[in-house]
Amino acid sequence: MSGPRVVVVGGGVTGLTAGVTLLDAARDAGHPLSLTVLESGAGAGGHAQTTCDDGFVVEAGPNGFLSREPHTLALIESLGLTSRLVEARPDAARRFIVRGGRLCLVPDGPAGLATTPALSLRAKLRLMAEPFASRPPAGVDETVYDFAARRIGAEAAEMLVDAAVSGISAGDSRRLSVRAQFPVMHEMERDHGSLLRAMFSRKRPRGPQARLVSFDRGMGVLTAALAARLGVHLRSGTGVSRIDRTTRGWRVTAEPGNVFDADHVVLAVPARAAAPMVDDLNPVLARSLRQIEYAGLGVVALAYPVRDVPRALDGYGYLATRGEGLATLGVVWESSLFPGRAPDGQALLRVMIGGARRPDVIDRPAAEVEALARRELQQVLGITAAPSRAWTFAWPSAIAQYTVGHLERRAAIADLVAAHPGLALCGTSYDGVSFNHAVKSGRELATSLAGRLWSRDLTAPVTAQGVTA
Repeated sequence: MSGPRVVVVGGGVTGLTAGVTLLDAARDAGHPLSLTVLESGAGAGGHAQTTCDDGFVVEAGPNGFLSREPHTLALIESLGLTSRLVEARPDAARRFIVRGGRLCLVPDGPAGLATTPALSLRAKLRLMAEPFASRPPAGVDETVYDFAARRIGAEAAEMLVDAAVSGISAGDSRRLSVRAQFPVMHEMERDHGSLLRAMFSRKRPRGPQARLVSFDRGMGVLTAALAARLGVHLRSGTGVSRIDRTTRGWRVTAEPGNVFDADHVVLAVPARAAAPMVDDLNPVLARSLRQIEYAGLGVVALAYPVRDVPRALDGYGYLATRGEGLATLGVVWESSLFPGRAPDGQALLRVMIGGARRPDVIDRPAAEVEALARRELQQVLGITAAPSRAWTFAWPSAIAQYTVGHLERRAAIADLVAAHPGLALCGTSYDGVSFNHAVKSGRELATSLAGRLWSRDLTAPVTAQGVTA
């Protein structure tokens, strides 16, 4: 007996996590499972790709995660990788923004707001009046920028919040929904009436504090372990073109000329990739999925002899504010962040470039993107020497953009999916764009599906993080 037939479409972090979670659940329950995870690319892992090259550990995508997500930590432990975690150096707490062509230290708490050079005196006085800011407009899905400008003033919204949004999501704070993109900020205002009051009233959590962590050889350690655990259940180079309902369940058509029959199909791909797969199944669902926007991102990693870098790389890196007119969104000082990222005497910097601010960059040739990154790095850090090594990665649709109306779109997608029992969606297109969110989404959906498959309640719905199937 082969057991339930499950096809997971997508071999990124979410799809790999969902597949491994299902396999583990079947093993623990003592039940058979016929599982197939399909990935269109030559290798699995999605954006979480690491290049280990001549002593350099270069991330093509995310370089770490915060150690506060139980789902991620549980997954790592189940794979036997806990001993391979490494913490960011203490200097990582120091973060900068570029204002007026120079680096300004960003305050790491309310107390630092009064002395930060990132804000003018007028902006600081306005920020101190935050507890008396106007109430949110009724019935309006505020943008992140409008929310921040209303609470802390236009200058702080531009210098601190807009720059942070570009660094986190490569997005435009003037278009993103604060309730969808940064629900914690919305909840702080709702529960405390003031962001500053909320920050001061927060109790220090018990136990170890969340830390920025990665793996000794980069984030690819995790995705490689997930792929290895799946083994023959993972099929790379198999892109799905469509899914159809049949009298006995589902049929997944994939290239080149493969067909997979399933009782359950999990679409763990970006919404824009899922849309053409369901065009014939449900055109309204496909249309709703296409409404979720994405920002493209270029990543340029540059290595220099330390002697060629004019300033100390004493922190995480910096974000470029919109007013600087740069295509660069931010620069991470990788060799200062985690140990073992570069050989002795070498500095490794990673430039994030393009995003919603400069969408044209992602379509340029790699050599042109590298040259642009180097010019803008010279403007800020004064590096005039040629790099000793360079690596360029292009992600045309890197990060989902939770623009105004996202929560309503997500709810509509959930309703449409619920009309197709056996179909489920998960991933960062819906409820959180971080690496932790990607893992959590895959584990939650797989755990819910396993509970339905191996429980007596066969009418229970399968639920993903924010999406019901």
